[in-house]
Amino acid sequence: MTTAVSDDETERSYAALAGLSALGVGFVLAGLGLLYGLAIDSMQVFTAALIAIFVLLAVSMLIIIRNEPLFSQENAVISVCVFVAMALYLGLNTFTTVPFALSVGVLIAVGAVVPWLVFQYGDSVGSH
Repeated sequence: MTTAVSDDETERSYAALAGLSALGVGFVLAGLGLLYGLAIDSMQVFTAALIAIFVLLAVSMLIIIRNEPLFSQENAVISVCVFVAMALYLGLNTFTTVPFALSVGVLIAVGAVVPWLVFQYGDSVGSH
């Protein structure tokens, strides 16, 4: 049984829209988990929320790769860098005793600075 198409412009079924909405709600709940972990000063809650965001990010990347017609090299670079940055951050906080500021620095460097450098100085990805 097929589901009805909800909108002529998006051409997504109600089931697909419900799935994307559930993904959005998951991100909001994970963000609230981050806030709650900071409010009660609990690294366990904070780390659990980060793991939830990591899983949701992986699901989002799969959706983009499989379904989006506008998938580009720029999206791929950003997705991979953010995914690797989250993995490094979680790994550093879980398995090492590095200072929190260093792990946040790695998160920002790999998730934001590396893609920017690739787009600014990369020949194959950043040039037009």
